[in-house]
Amino acid sequence: MDKKLAAEKIRARLEKRLAKFLACEAGDLPRMKLGTLVHTLFLLWGDSEELGGLHTSMGELLQILSHANLWDNEPKAEETPREVIN
Repeated sequence: MDKKLAAEKIRARLEKRLAKFLACEAGDLPRMKLGTLVHTLFLLWGDSEELGGLHTSMGELLQILSHANLWDNEPKAEETPREVIN
């Protein structure tokens, strides 16, 4: 399984859910670490039976995605060569 692809698919689903709640488009949301996005959704829906427990859900995501993909899933900025002016 490609963990980065899995992380992006999970991210897309969670961003869509948060955007629906906020009545905006997923593209309008700031890019958050995937773990932060999970915590935000639990903050909003954690008191209902829609979601499992936070500890269980985060544990599963760690097993599926790895710590790096869950907490450091920021897109890498492409480095552009700097022009030196004399």
